[in-house]
Amino acid sequence: MQPEFEFFSLECDMEDFHPVGNGPHGNRATVIFKGGRFEGPKLKGTILPGGGDWEIVADDSTAVSAILACWIALTRQFLDTRYNLKTDDGAIIYLRTTGVRKGPKDILDKLGEDESITADQYSMRLSLQFECGTDKYAWLNKTVGFAVSGRNGTMVIYDAYALV
Repeated sequence: MQPEFEFFSLECDMEDFHPVGNGPHGNRATVIFKGGRFEGPKLKGTILPGGGDWEIVADDSTAVSAILACWIALTRQFLDTRYNLKTDDGAIIYLRTTGVRKGPKDILDKLGEDESITADQYSMRLSLQFECGTDKYAWLNKTVGFAVSGRNGTMVIYDAYALV
């Protein structure tokens, strides 16, 4: 059986990052989500304020770019986000994502500050887990989701897919 992918998009505005520092799990930073929107064939609504991202940053200066045949400093950021989604018909959906954003350190250090940085300059991939107690959206509780994501200034943008 061939898998099908259903799509929804998500755009969320964020506050500034707050560096926590180098703790027992790594160099952590947090950010709170201000709100946003999501839309797809089966889902549409708003992102409620108050979710956030609790990321850990790992620098890897030993990575080599075979294409350029030179040493470059790479950064991996381990993402751990939580959203409260409110559908247009009033249902609340809890969305948790985990994943990795990786790319050249100088690019990732400027995310959110330099709007000329585009999503093709780094990689951001996420797994999605949903929880919902409303019958209409109970199918989300059994959904395997993933997203290709990026940033545009203070906005995080997902192209999300559900494996059906």
